Amino acid sequence: MIAMLRRSLACLGLLSTLAAGPHALAQEFSPSHLEAAEELLIQANTERNMQVAMEGMLQAQVQQNPALAQVEDVMREFFAEYLSWDVLKDEMIRLYADAFTEDELREISAFYRTPTGQKSIAKMPTLMMQGMQLGQRQVEENASELERRVLERLAELEGQE
Repeated sequence: MIAMLRRSLACLGLLSTLAAGPHALAQEFSPSHLEAAEELLIQANTERNMQVAMEGMLQAQVQQNPALAQVEDVMREFFAEYLSWDVLKDEMIRLYADAFTEDELREISAFYRTPTGQKSIAKMPTLMMQGMQLGQRQVEENASELERRVLERLAELEGQE
């Protein structure tokens, strides 16, 4: 159970590190650029989608490893404390401002105001969760192959010493 929890938390840490990168928060942006990024995140219903994604991830972890049910409340509290919209909002605004120009942000926001944009917002959390579950299943189904390859490489490296 502890190993599963550590793996889940390590994945979250890796994802946040990859997403932010060292340069993402250092750059300066105009107030209107940051406002456009915030508008996009609001238009995309990011706060709700983050809550849905965290709940889905938590439920998936508990389903995969029922022993985690006894610490589900602790995990939920941790996510609320460190991964909530209130905690991450300013950094996410900067991430989007870094990834898109102000004009691009406004164009994306305009798309999200369309019926198709609204549908994509509504479907995205479910699709993202299903995609993560597909990836997780593939890794689990092929874990022995990964282990075999890692052991082969370690043996090769030991032979080079």
